[in-house]
Amino acid sequence: MSKQPITVAVVGLGRSGYDIHIRRLRGDDRFRITAVTDWIPKRCKEVQKEFGCETFSDVDALLKGADAEAVIVASYSDTHAPISIQALRSGRAAICEKPIADSVADARKMLATAEKTGQALLIHHNYRFFPETRHLLEIVASGRIGEVFEVRLRVLGFGRRYDWQTLRKFHGGVLNNTCPHFLDIGLQLLGAPVKEVFCDLRQIASFGDVEDHVKVLLRAENGRVYDMEVSSVCKLEEPKWTVLGSHGTLVSDGQTSRIAWFDPKKAGKYRVLEKPTPDRSYVTDTKLPWQEEEIPSVGEPIGDFYDNVYGVLREQEPMVVTPQEALEVVRVTQECKKKSGFYG
Repeated sequence: MSKQPITVAVVGLGRSGYDIHIRRLRGDDRFRITAVTDWIPKRCKEVQKEFGCETFSDVDALLKGADAEAVIVASYSDTHAPISIQALRSGRAAICEKPIADSVADARKMLATAEKTGQALLIHHNYRFFPETRHLLEIVASGRIGEVFEVRLRVLGFGRRYDWQTLRKFHGGVLNNTCPHFLDIGLQLLGAPVKEVFCDLRQIASFGDVEDHVKVLLRAENGRVYDMEVSSVCKLEEPKWTVLGSHGTLVSDGQTSRIAWFDPKKAGKYRVLEKPTPDRSYVTDTKLPWQEEEIPSVGEPIGDFYDNVYGVLREQEPMVVTPQEALEVVRVTQECKKKSGFYG
């Protein structure tokens, strides 16, 4: 017997609500968009015309009258926590955009509400499902390049933004609105709890009162380092991903990976020289059995975010991204802000 589709309400029909969530759900028979609300009535009418859904003037009216078992919260960042809590209290699952909250306290309230109501809190850290993410996790776990001790990420470009995400009062900024995806991936790649944080936040080219340049260094309890730079003020490119291991290196642009590695069992063994070196030279092992290859940055697929949403709500499958993991992203983000001094 086929299962009923999941009825979904969408709060916010902007870049995320419309261009990401609705675009993804369009044509997926496992879901049915039944209700929407947005500040701009024209946007609601556009979605109503396509899906035949109800439109509501505001969130309160939607939560009171919508025929929906799940609510996508894709409104301004400062409303994510309170609206998600409202949705959970209304007896519905909450599908929350990042950042889920601007503080650990608010994020904990969300988790506590989900536990109290018994409703699912699903966090849209959808990059966790991306082929390149699965690929990186597989390479690190495989030991192919040895014991990984550092992972670098560079997401660079040059743009002078002046939309609402450049304002503190809406919880804007690159750290809040772009970096949660990459912090989530980084925490998975670290493979151990974070014990040290360095962060430099700067406003260089964009308008508003938030950062457009983010530099973060995280050291985990296992000694592994995550070096993340997400900047709107770097015009020239660097490799997106660099992974350093004890006997190999990976670089990737997110599409293709170049990997160089050697088998340490086939490497020579040397005794350190204490006497002056021949010809005043640096004495280096030049006979390492290096191997190289270029492969797609594609790991074993696990479906995408909404495949997991359906699995959780209809098949009793576990969440790929847990609320506790999303809470840790908020904790690290909050610590970054504190260490940077940018926010006082």
